[in-house]
Amino acid sequence: MKKISIIIPVYNTAKYISRCVMSLVRQSIGADSLEIILINDASTDNSLEYLYAWEKEYPESICVINLEENVKQGKARNIALEYTTGEYIAYLDSDDWLVPDALRLLYEKAEETGAEIVAYLSKDVSVEEQQAKGEAIILENDIESGMEDEYLIVKDTVDHIRLFFGGMSQRGCWDKLYRRDFVMKHGFRYTEGIFDEESLFTIPALMHVKKYYLMNKYLHRYSDNPMGTVSNLSQKYEHLHDNEITWKQVYDVLKKDGFLKREPELTEALFVHNYFNRSLMNADAAGLMYDAAGISSLQDTIHRLYPKYAQNPILINMRSFPYMEKLLEMKTDENNVDAFYSILREWESIVGNEV
Repeated sequence: MKKISIIIPVYNTAKYISRCVMSLVRQSIGADSLEIILINDASTDNSLEYLYAWEKEYPESICVINLEENVKQGKARNIALEYTTGEYIAYLDSDDWLVPDALRLLYEKAEETGAEIVAYLSKDVSVEEQQAKGEAIILENDIESGMEDEYLIVKDTVDHIRLFFGGMSQRGCWDKLYRRDFVMKHGFRYTEGIFDEESLFTIPALMHVKKYYLMNKYLHRYSDNPMGTVSNLSQKYEHLHDNEITWKQVYDVLKKDGFLKREPELTEALFVHNYFNRSLMNADAAGLMYDAAGISSLQDTIHRLYPKYAQNPILINMRSFPYMEKLLEMKTDENNVDAFYSILREWESIVGNEV
């Protein structure tokens, strides 16, 4: 059995994919310990040629899955997950990479602690630095953050609040190593057909986790690749409601798994914050604005599901709560959308690390 399965969705990243794969086959844990699953999501460039070339060079470690139809990252990851056989699972975007010791350190820590999830830090790398250093950049092993690692055994709601609201976890899937039997037991999967898909996997995983380890080391490198995101404004508007879609599915999963009853205040705070706050802020960050009807729809969903949200102690203790409450209670029409967004941007300026 391989130690770690790494799932990498690929769509039109021929320019970057070799750097990504090279960072894996050169891992100090050894390529023989890895199962690298490259899933080509109907790329229209020559990405697939690179994938097959890598598979040919490392047939015992690399598996290529070629999709004829573009299904987006969520479904691509779900498909690839069924091919995994490793003890642990990791995710990586095809234009990013890992430092040489990353997977060895993560595997050793997971084995040592028994953690179902081992999280780690990411460092942004500018395009200018990438161009200046070329492929040699993947050999850099600068990982220290100056912060101590954190280990959490989750026993109750207090521990869950620390995990979700204490800076120990993020919503992304690619900064964590997951024990495979843990993922398969609970059936964690991604939202399909949209771009904001990760929370459906990560939030239930963080609710179910019993042992969580945060390795405060920069093991991941993030490349801000403009070709990897939707840049056309009309296409962005097609995905304006993606976060809402995902969080409604998160709500259904947490309800099915019994968390709405077992931890009502926590799940309420998670939903209100992520469904309402992040839908608005993600859109604003992309240069998009909800119209009055869209804002009212967000408000109505919160009021219907959680009419007493303003009594939730977790939400009340957020620095941004006065803004959240003001926006949730503000009646909007086409004449005051600008005023709504003025308050929203004040809110954005203080929201900080409240994730």
